[in-house]
Amino acid sequence: MPDSQPQPPHSSSSSGAASSCRSEGAGLLLCGARLTDGRTVDVRLGGGRIEAVGTAGSLAGSGTHACGARVDLSGYLLLPAPAEPHAHGDTALSADAEGPVSPDPQDVQRRATEATLLQLGHGATALRAHVRVGDVQGLGALAAVLQARRSLRGLAELTAVAMPRVLTGVAGAEGLAMLRDALKMGASVVGGCPDLDPDPTGYSEAVLEVA
Repeated sequence: MPDSQPQPPHSSSSSGAASSCRSEGAGLLLCGARLTDGRTVDVRLGGGRIEAVGTAGSLAGSGTHACGARVDLSGYLLLPAPAEPHAHGDTALSADAEGPVSPDPQDVQRRATEATLLQLGHGATALRAHVRVGDVQGLGALAAVLQARRSLRGLAELTAVAMPRVLTGVAGAEGLAMLRDALKMGASVVGGCPDLDPDPTGYSEAVLEVA
Protein backbone atom coordinates (compact mmCIF):
# COMPACT_ATOMS: atom_id res chain seq x y z
CA MET A 1 0.00 0.00 0.00
CA PRO A 2 1.54 3.36 -0.95
CA ASP A 3 2.25 5.99 1.65
CA SER A 4 -0.64 8.37 2.20
CA GLN A 5 -0.28 12.02 1.41
CA PRO A 6 -0.71 14.72 4.05
CA GLN A 7 -3.85 16.79 3.93
CA PRO A 8 -3.44 20.38 2.77
CA PRO A 9 -3.24 22.99 5.52
CA HIS A 10 -6.51 24.63 6.55
CA SER A 11 -5.21 28.07 5.67
CA SER A 12 -2.90 29.25 2.90
CA SER A 13 -1.68 32.22 4.92
CA SER A 14 1.78 32.10 6.49
CA SER A 15 3.41 34.32 9.06
CA GLY A 16 6.77 32.66 9.57
CA ALA A 17 8.15 29.55 11.22
CA ALA A 18 7.17 30.59 14.77
CA SER A 19 3.49 30.94 13.93
CA SER A 20 3.65 27.69 11.95
CA CYS A 21 4.97 25.86 15.00
CA ARG A 22 2.16 27.29 17.09
CA SER A 23 -0.46 26.18 14.57
CA GLU A 24 1.05 22.69 14.41
CA GLY A 25 1.67 22.48 18.15
CA ALA A 26 -1.09 19.94 18.64
CA GLY A 27 0.45 17.62 16.05
CA LEU A 28 1.83 14.22 17.02
CA LEU A 29 4.19 11.85 15.22
CA LEU A 30 4.03 8.16 16.11
CA CYS A 31 7.37 6.64 15.09
CA GLY A 32 8.21 3.05 14.26
CA ALA A 33 4.82 1.49 15.01
CA ARG A 34 4.09 -2.02 13.76
CA LEU A 35 0.79 -2.63 11.93
CA THR A 36 -1.16 -5.89 11.83
CA ASP A 37 0.16 -6.62 8.32
CA GLY A 38 3.74 -6.52 9.61
CA ARG A 39 4.74 -3.13 8.23
CA THR A 40 6.65 -0.68 10.41
CA VAL A 41 5.40 2.84 9.83
CA ASP A 42 5.34 6.40 11.06
CA VAL A 43 1.91 7.98 11.58
CA ARG A 44 1.37 11.72 11.73
CA LEU A 45 -1.70 13.01 13.60
CA GLY A 46 -3.10 16.51 13.58
CA GLY A 47 -6.40 18.14 14.46
CA GLY A 48 -7.82 14.85 15.67
CA ARG A 49 -7.18 13.16 12.30
CA ILE A 50 -4.61 10.87 10.71
CA GLU A 51 -2.75 13.17 8.32
CA ALA A 52 -0.25 10.72 6.84
CA VAL A 53 1.11 7.18 7.12
CA GLY A 54 4.57 6.43 5.74
CA THR A 55 7.44 4.00 6.02
CA ALA A 56 9.50 4.31 9.19
CA GLY A 57 11.56 7.49 9.15
CA SER A 58 9.80 9.00 6.14
CA LEU A 59 7.67 11.49 8.06
CA ALA A 60 10.35 12.96 10.33
CA GLY A 61 10.63 15.85 7.87
CA SER A 62 11.45 19.39 8.72
CA GLY A 63 9.75 22.75 8.97
CA THR A 64 6.23 22.95 10.32
CA HIS A 65 5.76 19.17 10.69
CA ALA A 66 8.87 18.97 12.88
CA CYS A 67 7.24 21.16 15.54
CA GLY A 68 4.88 18.53 17.00
CA ALA A 69 5.61 15.95 19.68
CA ARG A 70 7.02 12.53 18.82
CA VAL A 71 6.36 9.17 20.45
CA ASP A 72 8.65 6.21 19.79
CA LEU A 73 6.45 3.13 19.31
CA SER A 74 9.25 0.77 18.33
CA GLY A 75 8.26 -2.73 19.42
CA TYR A 76 4.59 -1.79 19.85
CA LEU A 77 1.60 -2.89 17.79
CA LEU A 78 -0.61 -0.01 16.64
CA LEU A 79 -4.33 -0.83 16.45
CA PRO A 80 -7.58 1.16 16.06
CA ALA A 81 -9.26 1.91 19.37
CA PRO A 82 -11.49 -1.00 20.46
CA ALA A 83 -15.22 -0.62 21.07
CA GLU A 84 -17.37 -2.19 23.79
CA PRO A 85 -20.65 -3.18 22.08
CA HIS A 86 -22.56 -4.44 25.12
CA ALA A 87 -22.14 -2.79 28.51
CA HIS A 88 -24.64 -2.07 31.29
CA GLY A 89 -23.79 1.41 32.46
CA ASP A 90 -26.71 1.65 34.87
CA THR A 91 -25.70 -1.43 36.89
CA ALA A 92 -21.93 -1.40 36.28
CA LEU A 93 -19.51 -1.82 39.20
CA SER A 94 -22.26 -3.17 41.44
CA ALA A 95 -21.26 -6.83 41.77
CA ASP A 96 -19.94 -6.32 45.29
CA ALA A 97 -22.83 -4.16 46.46
CA GLU A 98 -24.89 -5.48 49.35
CA GLY A 99 -28.56 -5.69 48.50
CA PRO A 100 -30.28 -4.26 45.41
CA VAL A 101 -28.38 -1.93 43.11
CA SER A 102 -29.11 1.70 43.93
CA PRO A 103 -31.46 3.26 41.34
CA ASP A 104 -30.63 6.80 42.50
CA PRO A 105 -29.81 8.85 39.36
CA GLN A 106 -26.60 10.23 40.90
CA ASP A 107 -25.40 6.71 41.70
CA VAL A 108 -26.29 5.50 38.22
CA GLN A 109 -24.47 8.42 36.61
CA ARG A 110 -21.41 7.82 38.79
CA ARG A 111 -21.30 4.10 37.94
CA ALA A 112 -21.78 4.73 34.23
CA THR A 113 -19.07 7.39 34.21
CA GLU A 114 -16.56 5.32 36.19
CA ALA A 115 -17.19 2.23 34.06
CA THR A 116 -16.68 4.21 30.86
CA LEU A 117 -13.45 5.75 32.16
CA LEU A 118 -12.19 2.28 33.14
CA GLN A 119 -12.85 1.08 29.59
CA LEU A 120 -11.16 4.19 28.24
CA GLY A 121 -8.12 3.40 30.36
CA HIS A 122 -7.85 0.13 28.44
CA GLY A 123 -8.18 1.89 25.10
CA ALA A 124 -11.91 1.58 24.35
CA THR A 125 -13.16 4.93 23.09
CA ALA A 126 -16.71 3.85 22.12
CA LEU A 127 -19.18 2.02 24.36
CA ARG A 128 -22.80 0.96 23.99
CA ALA A 129 -24.71 0.90 27.29
CA HIS A 130 -27.90 -1.17 27.46
CA VAL A 131 -30.23 0.54 29.94
CA ARG A 132 -33.44 -0.95 31.30
CA VAL A 133 -36.45 1.37 30.90
CA GLY A 134 -39.85 0.91 32.49
CA ASP A 135 -40.79 -1.06 35.60
CA VAL A 136 -39.82 0.61 38.88
CA GLN A 137 -36.92 2.68 37.54
CA GLY A 138 -39.00 4.27 34.76
CA LEU A 139 -36.71 6.52 32.72
CA GLY A 140 -34.49 7.58 35.62
CA ALA A 141 -31.61 5.25 34.83
CA LEU A 142 -31.65 6.27 31.19
CA ALA A 143 -31.61 9.97 32.10
CA ALA A 144 -28.58 9.36 34.33
CA VAL A 145 -26.69 7.46 31.61
CA LEU A 146 -27.46 10.22 29.12
CA GLN A 147 -26.07 12.74 31.59
CA ALA A 148 -22.93 10.62 31.90
CA ARG A 149 -22.69 10.62 28.11
CA ARG A 150 -22.77 14.42 28.05
CA SER A 151 -20.12 14.70 30.75
CA LEU A 152 -17.83 12.31 28.84
CA ARG A 153 -18.12 14.11 25.52
CA GLY A 154 -14.67 14.57 24.01
CA LEU A 155 -13.25 11.63 25.98
CA ALA A 156 -15.39 8.67 24.99
CA GLU A 157 -18.49 8.01 22.92
CA LEU A 158 -21.21 6.48 25.11
CA THR A 159 -24.28 5.26 23.23
CA ALA A 160 -27.47 4.53 25.18
CA VAL A 161 -29.68 1.58 24.23
CA ALA A 162 -33.24 1.62 25.61
CA MET A 163 -34.22 -1.86 26.85
CA PRO A 164 -37.96 -2.27 27.64
CA ARG A 165 -39.36 -5.36 29.34
CA VAL A 166 -42.96 -5.88 28.16
CA LEU A 167 -44.41 -4.21 25.05
CA THR A 168 -47.48 -6.21 24.03
CA GLY A 169 -51.04 -6.39 25.28
CA VAL A 170 -52.57 -4.21 27.98
CA ALA A 171 -49.53 -4.67 30.23
CA GLY A 172 -47.21 -3.50 27.47
CA ALA A 173 -48.98 -0.26 26.62
CA GLU A 174 -47.11 1.70 29.28
CA GLY A 175 -43.80 0.14 28.29
CA LEU A 176 -44.37 1.05 24.64
CA ALA A 177 -45.14 4.66 25.54
CA MET A 178 -42.06 4.80 27.75
CA LEU A 179 -39.90 3.40 24.95
CA ARG A 180 -41.01 6.21 22.64
CA ASP A 181 -40.23 8.71 25.38
CA ALA A 182 -36.79 7.15 25.78
CA LEU A 183 -35.98 7.88 22.15
CA LYS A 184 -37.19 11.46 22.52
CA MET A 185 -34.87 11.84 25.51
CA GLY A 186 -31.84 10.82 23.49
CA ALA A 187 -31.53 7.03 23.45
CA SER A 188 -29.75 6.22 20.19
CA VAL A 189 -30.69 2.55 19.84
CA VAL A 190 -33.71 0.37 20.65
CA GLY A 191 -32.97 -3.01 22.15
CA GLY A 192 -35.04 -5.55 23.96
CA CYS A 193 -35.63 -8.96 25.48
CA PRO A 194 -38.43 -10.67 23.52
CA ASP A 195 -38.18 -13.74 25.75
CA LEU A 196 -39.51 -11.69 28.68
CA ASP A 197 -42.72 -10.77 26.84
CA PRO A 198 -45.72 -13.13 26.57
CA ASP A 199 -45.69 -12.46 22.81
CA PRO A 200 -42.05 -12.52 21.61
CA THR A 201 -43.03 -12.01 17.97
CA GLY A 202 -45.27 -9.05 18.79
CA TYR A 203 -42.52 -7.64 20.99
CA SER A 204 -39.99 -7.80 18.15
CA GLU A 205 -42.43 -6.18 15.74
CA ALA A 206 -43.10 -3.37 18.24
CA VAL A 207 -39.37 -2.72 18.70
CA LEU A 208 -38.78 -2.61 14.97
CA GLU A 209 -41.72 -0.26 14.45
CA VAL A 210 -40.45 2.19 17.08
CA ALA A 211 -36.88 1.96 15.80
